[in-house]
Formats: sequence, C-alpha cells, structure tokens
Amino acid sequence: MESEVDICEFVENRPPDAILLDVREKITFSHGNIPGSVNIPLDELSELYSLPKDKKIYVYCQADIFSKEVVYLLRDEGYEAYNLSGGYRKYLLEYLLSKKTL
Repeated sequence: MESEVDICEFVENRPPDAILLDVREKITFSHGNIPGSVNIPLDELSELYSLPKDKKIYVYCQADIFSKEVVYLLRDEGYEAYNLSGGYRKYLLEYLLSKKTL
C-alpha cells in the first residue's frame, strides 16, 4: 500500500473526512499550519492512539522526516495513515506561493 501523498495534491483534493495531523512542536504549529490540522507533537505521541481508526490520517511535519516515522507507528497499530511528502515547507513554498497573486 502506498504510504505517501504529495502535500500540495492533498490540499487541493482533501477528502472531507480525512484527519490532517501535524506532528511539529506546539510553538511551531502556532506560527503557521495547514488549516484544519490537528497538532500532536512528537513528545506527546501517546495521544496518537486516541485518533479514530475508521478515518484516514494524513501526517506532516516541517520537511517530512518525522512524519514518516509517525506513519509507520500508526500503521503498525492498524491505522490507515499516509505521509504528506514535502511537509509544511513544501506547502509554504509551492502551494501558497502558487496561489499568491501579484
């Protein structure tokens, strides 16, 4: 099963019942995030398992390093989880800049 989805494609075609999980630190999350994200930082990973198993979970971090690990953890516990490749950095650089009108 493919475990990665391009972050910009996800934002453009977000499934309505998807959970968007940001695993960056709370302070980083508070300075900017993808609208509709739930924040569970890496130091609070035990909270991951309170997420519903009947929904697809899409995980991102700053540059998609830590999010890959979280996806592996979730999949091991029976969740349908996907890494959003490129992370928040790609979202900022490609998605938001492509929407900016000059």
